Amino acid sequence: MKTFGKVTIADIAKKTGFSIKTVSRVINNSPNVKEETRRKILKAIEESGYSVNLLAKALKKGKTQTVIVFMDKHGGEYWSSWHNMMIREIISGFRRENYKIIVSPSSGKGVLDDETDGFLFLKSGLADGAVIFDIMREDIRIKYLRENKIPFVIVGKDLDHDDTNYVDLDNYMVGYMGGEYLIKKGKKRIVFILGSKDFNVNRERAKGFEDACKKYGIEYEVIFELKDPEEVYRKVQEKLKEPIDAFFISGDERAMGAYKAIYEAGLKIPEDVAILGIDNLPFSEYLHPPLTTIDQRVKEFAGITVKILLDAMRHWDPKVRRVVIPPRLIERGSV
Repeated sequence: MKTFGKVTIADIAKKTGFSIKTVSRVINNSPNVKEETRRKILKAIEESGYSVNLLAKALKKGKTQTVIVFMDKHGGEYWSSWHNMMIREIISGFRRENYKIIVSPSSGKGVLDDETDGFLFLKSGLADGAVIFDIMREDIRIKYLRENKIPFVIVGKDLDHDDTNYVDLDNYMVGYMGGEYLIKKGKKRIVFILGSKDFNVNRERAKGFEDACKKYGIEYEVIFELKDPEEVYRKVQEKLKEPIDAFFISGDERAMGAYKAIYEAGLKIPEDVAILGIDNLPFSEYLHPPLTTIDQRVKEFAGITVKILLDAMRHWDPKVRRVVIPPRLIERGSV
């Protein structure tokens, strides 16, 4: 066996008796190869330890077939289950088009300056485009991508520019819909719990909720900066000392902390305190009682995200694309 990394396409062609062109087609997963031929060449590749030089291949073709997905570091501690669901769908969508995905932590406030930051791939031309999660005002990632004319799509709404592609849930309507729903269910004192105020999504949800409460003259409170179920648990414990009759929680996963605090206080859901979530994660229907929540339509959300970036990278659709997905209320047993 030859040393790993030293075997060439010509060696594989000589070993199998097929042309270099045929071997190349197999390596590039071309459909125009007989199945028996493909099997023989793949077996020879495995036996020889042949490794495709992705960098050389990318330089030759002028593209890498690689996309970077950037998500905020969230303090280095917490990516939600919603992020994981979106990433899974996005990876599936790009894989169907033979693209590789690199998921990288990043921040709209400052790019990591060490070798773990995927922005180094973009700067070095080792990726064709990017998907940006967790956008904030004056996001430096967007600034860099626009200035360097790198194709990208934002998961969320860009409030700073009018020439960027994005896909977003109608987060103002999420907040308004949730607030109005609880109010029409007879709730008089509602607490809305969200993550970081830095993110556009959370500010838009809060604005919609506040507008609904003001319209109906309902007493309310908005609490930011609660990033995980444990922090929600402690905050709900504290708020239950007041006559709160509903918690609206941005993120089904965080809502688990509220369930625990309410039950430990000897109260019932929804008879004593109602809970409304956002996400419609798969586990939410298995809570007791099943969680009423607002669906983010993950498959549709991710599918549109993938299509917009593919079209931008392939120059099929140079127009600015901005898609806002309507939320959907899923009624179960917690309100």
